[in-house]
Amino acid sequence: MIRYILTAILIIFIFIPTVQAQESFESTVCVSGSANAIHMSKDMMLTSFDLKGMVRSDSNSEFLNNVSEWCVGLFSNVGGKISQRGFCKYTYLNGDINLIEWDGEANGGNINFIHGTGKWEGLKGKGTWNMIQRAKSASQDTMQSCRKLIGTYELPK
Repeated sequence: MIRYILTAILIIFIFIPTVQAQESFESTVCVSGSANAIHMSKDMMLTSFDLKGMVRSDSNSEFLNNVSEWCVGLFSNVGGKISQRGFCKYTYLNGDINLIEWDGEANGGNINFIHGTGKWEGLKGKGTWNMIQRAKSASQDTMQSCRKLIGTYELPK
């Protein structure tokens, strides 16, 4: 009988998930960068952009706090339908990184964490991004903006 109980306990521990509980995050990002028109006509606008900036946590978390952000992406307005997508790299002071893939419309969309290194190795998570503010361009072919990132993430044990 004791053998069966010990076996059952061992099986339970073997199959306990190896992922920590989900943590929530909320961060603010402000960026500046270049925009390059690929095509401009009355029916269609295609633009690529390369943005760099900084992220701070609004939830007092070390996750996505005091990190640099580098994003590249494509923006399209085809017949009044706006869409955009791209990738961002977040670099922490110690060199660890997070990578996300994102998509959306004019003022918001989804983010999906696809890679992490160092402390963030095995990172999984998702969330949303929402535009907070766009500033008038500081110079031709540039863009400046701030947005909010909200979501959850988890790490392997």
